[in-house]
Amino acid sequence: MRVLFGLSQSEPAPSPRYRVLQFLPTLERNGFDCTVIAAQSVQSTEVSIGSVSLGATARGVHWSRTWAENQTFLVRVLRLLPSFDRVLLHRIPLSAWAMRLLTPHREKLIYDFDDALDAVPRDGSWPDRLRGRVWRATLERAVRCCHIVTTSNERNAQVIRALGGRAEILPTCVDVARYAPGVSHSNRERVVLGWIGTPSTAPYLASVEEPLTQVVRAAPVEVRLVGAGRDPFRALEATLRPWRLGSEVADTLGFDIGLMPMPDTPWSRGKAALKALQYGAARLPTVASWTETNQQILGTDEGAALCRTPDEWTHTICRLVSDAGLRTLMGVQGHARVRKHFSVEVIAPRLIALLRE
Repeated sequence: MRVLFGLSQSEPAPSPRYRVLQFLPTLERNGFDCTVIAAQSVQSTEVSIGSVSLGATARGVHWSRTWAENQTFLVRVLRLLPSFDRVLLHRIPLSAWAMRLLTPHREKLIYDFDDALDAVPRDGSWPDRLRGRVWRATLERAVRCCHIVTTSNERNAQVIRALGGRAEILPTCVDVARYAPGVSHSNRERVVLGWIGTPSTAPYLASVEEPLTQVVRAAPVEVRLVGAGRDPFRALEATLRPWRLGSEVADTLGFDIGLMPMPDTPWSRGKAALKALQYGAARLPTVASWTETNQQILGTDEGAALCRTPDEWTHTICRLVSDAGLRTLMGVQGHARVRKHFSVEVIAPRLIALLRE
């Protein structure tokens, strides 16, 4: 079976890596002939990842450029489409003309997305509002021209069903085998509170600056941020490290406690808790903000502590900092949950079944 995977962005972006690219070795071992093409170049993708730091005009120019790239890309997909048995489009903005030309091939088309793409922001800059409307229209068109729409959680699936589409949940997952246990940290002087992500989610860290400040004052800890770009804190000292594809796993294994703060908003409820899955794969305890989606994915007592208030953040982190045994126990619990429910070896057969359907 020949499968074409069309990606909106190239490998540096986390979404195509975790939603598509990490499955390719398994698919090929199971007899699939996989071809991958991306609308954005690596350079354009890197600009997209860091676009949160751009001004409104610069962001608008960049999104206009990527929209044009996507239109050219859709022409390429249409030319290639007859040569493939299945075509999976991951987070590709769909225009009306493309929808009309893709619809005759509906039975071989799958559309995949993560995040709450339907959540159009009511505030923010004009490029963000315009982009939100484009994504909402894209989901409506994907339902009309694709046989199946796959997404990361039940909240997003309900949106597709409400639009009249067939939704299948393929949770975002991690390759647990990549996260072999690292060097023991029991002898180092400071406990590392770690966060890994992109500049788009780094602003969420500001919501826990005060709890982290209190922890830093009370215990020997280091706050280490990987991939945040600029420092999100007003006064708290943090170690900033750039994100690199080759060191992503090693950077995560270098933490003692994983952090995942986020607001409880329509956008965040569409998230897939990827950071926490990475922490769990690395056998780290996770301290995260409570949202309904986070509770569904992470549970309440399987390696993750979900906090609703600043005091809960402070108390939970202080307890973990002072109790290495608890860190180990929660790390083991989180690892077991990720392996059982959110590993490539568990999710890949579900993707294979959909492709063969």
